[in-house]
Amino acid sequence: MKYALALDSFKESMTANEACLALQKCILDVHNDAQIKRIPLADGGEGTMNTLVDALNGKLISIKVTDVLGDTMSVHIGICGELGIIECATMCGLELLNDHQKNPYFTTTYGLGEAIIKACEAGCKTLLICLGGSATNDGGIGMLNALGVEFLDATGLPVENTMAGLKNIHTILPRLNPLLKHVHIIGVCDVKNKLCGKNGATYIYGPQKGVQSCDLEIIDQCMNNYASLSDKLLGHCYKDEEGTGAAGGLGYAIKAYLSGELKVGFDVVSETTHLDSYIKDSDIIFVGEGKIDKQTQFGKTPYGVLKLAQKYHKPVIAVAGLIEDSNILQELGFNYLLQISDPEKPLEYNLTHGKENLQLTVKKELERIENEIQCRL
Repeated sequence: MKYALALDSFKESMTANEACLALQKCILDVHNDAQIKRIPLADGGEGTMNTLVDALNGKLISIKVTDVLGDTMSVHIGICGELGIIECATMCGLELLNDHQKNPYFTTTYGLGEAIIKACEAGCKTLLICLGGSATNDGGIGMLNALGVEFLDATGLPVENTMAGLKNIHTILPRLNPLLKHVHIIGVCDVKNKLCGKNGATYIYGPQKGVQSCDLEIIDQCMNNYASLSDKLLGHCYKDEEGTGAAGGLGYAIKAYLSGELKVGFDVVSETTHLDSYIKDSDIIFVGEGKIDKQTQFGKTPYGVLKLAQKYHKPVIAVAGLIEDSNILQELGFNYLLQISDPEKPLEYNLTHGKENLQLTVKKELERIENEIQCRL
């Protein structure tokens, strides 16, 4: 039997590679002659950079940038020949903050702009910017300011490089660092939200970043005003395109100011790792991440793998720390749903025992599932 283990990370519990290794060990304990291909995946969020650097035999280099709160920090960027890979979450990520620090009025994307310059100085001609996991909602003005764009208030003074600056933008001077002139930038998105509106960056993701519900409408209006001013200045209209709401509007900034393009994170990773060929050559496909629910169908890794598996009529087993909306997931085509967490244990226990829970759950169910699959063939 041939297995393809196409798992994403289990946030705060296992990286994608750790989850694949744990699952491989479990399968080999049941079938020591199993043929297994591990394909650690990501969708544009945390872990995407490492996944791509590994797949391309690249390297990580350390640089110093401004962190999400305006201090200095060291981060890694990926260098794969003339391709640079930058993960927004490493310098602008929500997981860098304590709960009391989560407030987009004080968080900035400035460090991402600095990282882009560092990658250009390293000789990169194409940049993949992985946009998932941000703690910011500044429309990308922090990043753009680091790249040379000036945002001024009505008195001619620079606005803050945070969400607070959006409401004060009166004049924009769209200068860019000359290093960007011949660099192609791709925003790797894990969501498809537009920039503004009830399904945009602020309304959908603002609350988890610390935006109060009473502020959502005014902030969304400020974001819309910033985009309208930008579109008029630059001669286009991008604010209603899918993905522009990624990372609190970074998707929009990349598209509008950097002449970049936005791609679905799963598509970028699956193409790089040759996932399609591994799915085609396998008998059973495992997918998984920390939580699988009805939102999984909107650009998340397990759903992307599922669609490839369906193309080749391969059965899909989904494993996750938490599974919700099982009826919807089954309608989508997931053949088996295995929740690995113990509902009687606290969250902290399940997070620290992710590998053991994964192995125990799969080992218990694997032979039954395989028999059912064999009966259907």
